[in-house]
Amino acid sequence: MTFRIQIGDFVLEHAQPPPLFAKSPAALFDLVIMNPPYFKVRKDSKIAQAMGQIVYGQPNIYAFFMAIAADLLRDGGEMVAITPRSYFNGPYFKRFRKWFFDRMAIRRIHIFESRTQAFQEDEVLQENVILMAEKATDLQQVVLSSSTGRDFQKVARQTLPYGKVIEQSSGERFIRVATSGFEQRIIEIVDNLPHRFRELPFRISTGPVVTFRSTEFLRRERLDNTAPLFWMHNILPFEMRFPRKHGKPSHILICDDSNRLLLPAKRYVLLKRFTAKEEPRRLVAGILEAQDSYAPFVGLENHLNYICEPSGELSKAEALGLAALFNSILVDRYFRAISGNTQVNAAEIRAMPVPCLETIRKLGLVVEKNNDRTPVTVERIVGEVLGIPNELIEELCGAS
Repeated sequence: MTFRIQIGDFVLEHAQPPPLFAKSPAALFDLVIMNPPYFKVRKDSKIAQAMGQIVYGQPNIYAFFMAIAADLLRDGGEMVAITPRSYFNGPYFKRFRKWFFDRMAIRRIHIFESRTQAFQEDEVLQENVILMAEKATDLQQVVLSSSTGRDFQKVARQTLPYGKVIEQSSGERFIRVATSGFEQRIIEIVDNLPHRFRELPFRISTGPVVTFRSTEFLRRERLDNTAPLFWMHNILPFEMRFPRKHGKPSHILICDDSNRLLLPAKRYVLLKRFTAKEEPRRLVAGILEAQDSYAPFVGLENHLNYICEPSGELSKAEALGLAALFNSILVDRYFRAISGNTQVNAAEIRAMPVPCLETIRKLGLVVEKNNDRTPVTVERIVGEVLGIPNELIEELCGAS
């Protein structure tokens, strides 16, 4: 084996001719094996400007490495890359996904069920995957595999048609990773729901209180001119608990300068924006009622998503129906299959398939009549209202 080590900026030197490794286009590569760096890049940086054809939103350096590597491969060449899974979906990587998967076809994806076991020496904050792709456009199948940690002798795998892994109907090229037949059936059920969340008369937004930018308004004690400030630790399934001791300011001043940060006290469905990958639920939805606030306003911290009815207020049935959906294993497992982020982005929720408004209200009415809100009961209610086959309902109840 002969080799050459080249010192330089891989992105910038490739983006400016001649390419980093070659003086002519004929000198392309058969194989790329890469563990690129992971960090966000400013949109106005030289690197981002040089890769403008794939930049959208907040770019990450690893996507630039993957794009250049794909460009350097000859037809039929292979790439193996260990990277964060965040490019599988979401708006920031939309342009990259189109560019990359117009050129590269997935042959295999491996995921690690636990970040802490697979990457013991590193403080890995994201879910990482190994991608094996070929510079081709005509592959028919994809092998999906997973392991708990580093033991590759115990690997679960399945082979799926290409179209079940890359969803292209919306033009987004979302990548779904279902590592079992159970998860694949969940994806098929949810994909067949008739609407996208953005088509409903609701709005989902991110909590407006960014605490480090709002410190002058935060208070630890309740005053005559404060409103409650809700954080992620206040959310429980179907409800809010306030106050809960957490060492954080629990109140926010009501004044002219803080007006832009406050919301009227009314009924909202709140979703946690962040969870650890190892937590049993990625989606946790609580319901905030007007009476949960001691003031006519509330503050919602930025690590929360809130769902509201912009022109009025969510009905009780609508709030319970939405909370039941988001607290179900059905939707949670679907979300995990399409999203490798431990962050729950409002944009991802807007793109999710959902039932029609009448079904959501019906679901809420059934939940309201039933005093039992335990996970198994909620799962059974969601499954029966959505008309899911009994066998899958039992599996979902077992998983919950």
